[in-house]
Amino acid sequence: MFTLEQIDQRLSDWQNKVGLVSQILIDLQEIPTYQQLSGDPVFSIHLTGTTAAQVTPALEAMNDLFQYFDLLLKTIAQATQLRKQYSRFLGSQQILQAIEAELTDAWIQLSVERLPPSQRNFLTETGTIATVSPDQLLTVMMTVFQTAKEVVLAVDAAWLELDLELANAETEVRSLQQSANLLGQTTVVELTQAEQAIATIRTQLQQDPLGVRDRFEQSIQPLITKARNALEQSTQQRTQVQEKLAIAHQLLNDLEKIHQRAIAAFAESREKVVDHSALVDPIASEQITALQQWLTRLETKFAQGFVSPILVGLENLTQNLNQAIATEKRAYSANLAPIATRQELRGRLDALKAKALARGLSEDATLINLATQAKQLLYTRPTPLNKAAELVSNYEKRLNGREVLH
Repeated sequence: MFTLEQIDQRLSDWQNKVGLVSQILIDLQEIPTYQQLSGDPVFSIHLTGTTAAQVTPALEAMNDLFQYFDLLLKTIAQATQLRKQYSRFLGSQQILQAIEAELTDAWIQLSVERLPPSQRNFLTETGTIATVSPDQLLTVMMTVFQTAKEVVLAVDAAWLELDLELANAETEVRSLQQSANLLGQTTVVELTQAEQAIATIRTQLQQDPLGVRDRFEQSIQPLITKARNALEQSTQQRTQVQEKLAIAHQLLNDLEKIHQRAIAAFAESREKVVDHSALVDPIASEQITALQQWLTRLETKFAQGFVSPILVGLENLTQNLNQAIATEKRAYSANLAPIATRQELRGRLDALKAKALARGLSEDATLINLATQAKQLLYTRPTPLNKAAELVSNYEKRLNGREVLH
């Protein structure tokens, strides 16, 4: 049996516990979210879905919690009243026993159905009523409070976080739509779907914040991510198109230049050289015009917002331009070769004449005759290159002391 000092200590401890419980209940009631959920006339809202399924039993348990608190207050008040009846001089063991029983025995009756499942082991007899001690009742109360608090804070966090996330999502959708407009894509299906989903979730947010969180993460975010990736890909493709258009312009410019050179070399060779068998016709001007028109059509389509088809067209155009440039370079080289040979023979003849002068053979009649004939051919249009080359070769042989056949 407790001594008087133990009884007083127990009562003091219970007064502290009651004060602590009272304060945490007041703190919970002052949370705006709790006021909204508990049906405060000023803030009351109609809950639905997942939120209603979690909040409703938690609030019902909180109602029980206030009843439990009243029971606990009455218990402590009764024990305190008995303590006042005790006199040290007229001590009564029965009073001490009564106080001890009041504070420690399982005599407080609770509805089992209203107890959290983890606390139903306090049942002292079969049925729907559980009898618990004050200590057990306090444990039940703390469990109920913690459960309710977690639900309230979860709803509060969902409201706060989702409102911010929805605002951020709306901002990102607007930003992506602006990017789409700049890319000429006035309609992006994923952005339209995201806007609709945001509007739907925002209307449901107040009534079912816990339920819409999953819908936000499963619907809106994937749509925004998909739209962002698509626009990034489109931006990259547009950049590729712009780069390839610039390359195509450069290739076309290169083709036009080498084409003009090939034409000029062809004309010059026909004018200055007798044998035209090795000459190569430059590509037709109509072919270059067709390539120019092809590039113009692709630029027009690109300006109209086409991207992917333009990339394919540019690949084909670039391939054709490179082939045309390669063909024209071969033509230019072939057409320039006779002119280069004619020029090389001129230089070679001048070098041989200088060599003859150095050797004191400048007056040699045969050399003079060969040089005169070669020069006449090399400086006459058109030049028979084979004959001129033969004369220069004979000059060199004569100069080097070898017999020259006439």
